[in-house]
Amino acid sequence: MKTKRSMLALVMVMVLSLVLAACGSASTKNSFENSDIETITSTPETASSDASAAPSEEPDDTSKGSNILIAYFSHTGNTEQVAQEIAEYTGGDLAEIQRAEEYGDLQEEAEAEILDGTRPDITVSVENITDYDTVFVGYPIWWDEAPAMIATFLADNDFSGKTIIPFCTSASDDIGNSLHIFSELCPDAEIAEGLTANDLNDIEPWLQELGIIG
Repeated sequence: MKTKRSMLALVMVMVLSLVLAACGSASTKNSFENSDIETITSTPETASSDASAAPSEEPDDTSKGSNILIAYFSHTGNTEQVAQEIAEYTGGDLAEIQRAEEYGDLQEEAEAEILDGTRPDITVSVENITDYDTVFVGYPIWWDEAPAMIATFLADNDFSGKTIIPFCTSASDDIGNSLHIFSELCPDAEIAEGLTANDLNDIEPWLQELGIIG
């Protein structure tokens, strides 16, 4: 009787040992799988690798404004306002043209300069015009012509291979009669269609037609 009990106890111990071994193996497997999943989804290195693999947005280094200059002479501020609008649309740089000496009698001296073809000394608020491929040139219409300072500006600089785009402001006359100085003084430049910019709403469609902006 004692032998049967001993054998039964031995069998129960063996069965219990097998059960415990199986549970331990299952527990170990589950622990590894969960750890592996957590590593894949949460490891910072993996997230960083994914981000670096994604295509990055390259900066647009072909900005049209980088080679555009808006040079202007403005007596009352009207032409300056147009120049500023063009700069806003194109991203170009502004350069103010000024007469080196102020007029004594504006009406008499300015008209005489135009009639006589005088080129008064000027100052321009830009260091190197050769850096620009496209140059807007703005001015008010005086006696149906561009002020003499514009002729000085065109004659003093080399515009060979550049595109010149004239614009003006005027109480009555359009830009047409003043354009001859561009072909006369800048024969190796491309002269684009000019604009009499008395209405600021005309600027955007004009620039679009020229292909300066989209």
